[in-house]
Amino acid sequence: MARHLAQGTPGPEGPRRQRGGVAPLVAALVLLAVGACLLLAPSVSAVIEQGRVEQAVEESRGSVTVSDDEDPSVGVGDDGGDAFRPKEGDPTYEALVEYSERVREGTGDEVNDPFAFSGDELAAMGLPDGIVGSIDIPAMGVTLPIYLGATKANMELGAAVVAGTSMPVGGESSNCVIAAHRGVWHGVQMFRDIELLEVGDTITITTAWDELAYRVCEIRVIEPDDVDALAVQEGRDLVTLFTCHPYAVSSHRYLVYCERVENDEAQVSPGAVERVVAAFLPAESTGSPALEVERWLRIGGLALLVVVLVLLVATIVRRVRGRAGR
Repeated sequence: MARHLAQGTPGPEGPRRQRGGVAPLVAALVLLAVGACLLLAPSVSAVIEQGRVEQAVEESRGSVTVSDDEDPSVGVGDDGGDAFRPKEGDPTYEALVEYSERVREGTGDEVNDPFAFSGDELAAMGLPDGIVGSIDIPAMGVTLPIYLGATKANMELGAAVVAGTSMPVGGESSNCVIAAHRGVWHGVQMFRDIELLEVGDTITITTAWDELAYRVCEIRVIEPDDVDALAVQEGRDLVTLFTCHPYAVSSHRYLVYCERVENDEAQVSPGAVERVVAAFLPAESTGSPALEVERWLRIGGLALLVVVLVLLVATIVRRVRGRAGR
């Protein structure tokens, strides 16, 4: 009987050994799950919110109905796709052009006037939600709605035209200054990675009436009160991106001047799959100290996750082989 008991029962140490072997495996799985959530949650949020922003941009453009007595080709884009509203006789477009003319003549609003573009004024212009178009920046992988007026509320939702500067309708002797936060707001990257833009890169401004391409021609860092840097430059059709600098310090302002080029010179924006992949990988180095710290923390976190995953798989394989060999 003693021999039978010794051979047939594992004894009290058997279950303890089994529990002792399972516990580290469970702990590793928990750590892996927690680490993955902490590391990937911002990326998941960014992908979801970027999709929401792009959907909002599309909805803001609305649909265009061409009457039976009009040429069906009127307002159709170069690729035969999205249609644009005719400019001639459109009160909203004319109001935007008139605003740019006042800026050109020096009789427009004060630069960054907080009281410009009130709700009543926007409604009168035919832009009750304040969205005048969108900006697409392939080098940064972002598409943002463009609001009129760099108010706190607008800046939390996307990019904004700085009051007292030209409207995003193009034209000789114009400079549309578009501002956005230098950080992540509601999961959207905004102008966080603006230092990735280099001379030669392009951006695209899309409104209900047109699609305009601009190429980066100059990058400057200025003092916060240097209003002259935002002025119209005679004979040039410019869009200037405007944000705080350095990242997480904001003692200066970072300007990216972009000059009008033909639409066929515009860079192609990354597709949805490319954007999703890019969101989960460490960003390119920009040289900004705070962003470099974030980048290396992200690289370290991804490396740690890989190491834990490899060790976990190795442990499982070793246990399976050990059981098979008994």
